[in-house]
Amino acid sequence: MIRVCYYLGCEVVYGEKKLLSDKRVTHGLCPKHLKISLKEIKAEMEKYSTVNSENQSQNTVMVLEK
Repeated sequence: MIRVCYYLGCEVVYGEKKLLSDKRVTHGLCPKHLKISLKEIKAEMEKYSTVNSENQSQNTVMVLEK
């Protein structure tokens, strides 16, 4: 199967995977866009983690005040 990058219309052919005799197209992320996507995911997770930590701190203060 022929691997084609699906990231924002990149559509670069970046390899093949088994079955090599099967010439249908499958989609994934080319190495360049895989690296970019992982950075984006990490940034989102850090943002969520920061918001979640702030919420937990606020909840702790509220409990302690009661």
